[in-house]
Amino acid sequence: MGAAASTKGWARKFHITSNVEDDDGETYVQVYPVWSIAITKNQRQLATATSDNRINLWCLVSHNLLIPLVGHADTIWKLSYSPDDSLLVSASSDGTVRIWEVSTGMPVLVLPRHHANWVLSLAWSPDGSKFATGGTDARIILWDAKGAADSLRIANEAVERSQNDEYDLNLAEQAQNAVRLAEMKKQPLACWQAHEKSINELCFATCEARMLVSVGAEGTVACWDTADSNPSLDCRLMGHLGAINCCDVCPHNEELLVTGGEDHTVRLWDLSDVDPGSTAAKNSRTNPLGLNLAHFTLKGHEGGVVAVRFCNDGRLLASCSKDCGVRIWLPSLTNPTLAFKWMAHEAWIRDLQWTNDQKFVYTAGSDGMIYAWGVPKTYHAVVNKEKPGKKKKSAI
Repeated sequence: MGAAASTKGWARKFHITSNVEDDDGETYVQVYPVWSIAITKNQRQLATATSDNRINLWCLVSHNLLIPLVGHADTIWKLSYSPDDSLLVSASSDGTVRIWEVSTGMPVLVLPRHHANWVLSLAWSPDGSKFATGGTDARIILWDAKGAADSLRIANEAVERSQNDEYDLNLAEQAQNAVRLAEMKKQPLACWQAHEKSINELCFATCEARMLVSVGAEGTVACWDTADSNPSLDCRLMGHLGAINCCDVCPHNEELLVTGGEDHTVRLWDLSDVDPGSTAAKNSRTNPLGLNLAHFTLKGHEGGVVAVRFCNDGRLLASCSKDCGVRIWLPSLTNPTLAFKWMAHEAWIRDLQWTNDQKFVYTAGSDGMIYAWGVPKTYHAVVNKEKPGKKKKSAI
């Protein structure tokens, strides 16, 4: 499959790191592994979660550190910017989910603890109205992100007004009502048991806002309909050998799904092959192991796959692994192939993100380095209106 792939890789344009250099600046005397990265849609800011339990905000224009965000008491596993770039959400082993203001770096609020243990994953809905979190308790929780942040701001303003005029009973009552509303908005919209083991990643479909995909350590991938306060399971699929670590949905085709697992493989799924009303789909919802749906298996990584990401127009698919390598695939549903591959880090890669204009791919590793790789001009942002072609697939 990858015989014609270029092994030269893409050019490394620059790097960012929190590692501490020695006096000569030649080696690092302290290394801070990077667990997660996120990039704003306007491509001006990069957020990194490092092993010192800090979030560092970096300017992608000057490549300088803007501000460190401190508050989490344990490992920060996931970062994600809201679609409008106004908020940053972080999920941690300390059991908390925190919301930060991007423009100032100030904390907005800490959501109530509803996860029983580590929070490993989170994802924003495309419209930014809500986000989902998942963790080692195998539950998914939906939160009213914008509502919680806005109501808290209104409550703080109302309290300040009442304090400035403590004899105005109407202002005091308004402040009390605003505080009560803010507390209500902080509560989950929905919460349900989604997997048998830890939920390693969540992803909303860009072109189908109600569709949420989750992958679990027990080895299944689940597709959910989150249209109302009682989310329902559309189908559950199986195929990986062992835990599934990551997933993504093609931005322009919600039926094209990709997963990566501890079995060293990347797998492409065509959800149109399983009609939600079919007997197979119904059986998949009741079978804890799900449906063994025919799919493509992309091989080549020599370690567990930790991140899979479609580029913005869906023409390319990037994967990275514990083998320290990055692979770029052409994710066709007729003949998916490997286009590029290269060794990117000196230690496990932990995360990978595309920029919106597709000019860069950023990788982050446990060596404490964040690298920016230049994407060939032919793949810079071009809207691909056609969905990938299809052919009959055999079970793998």
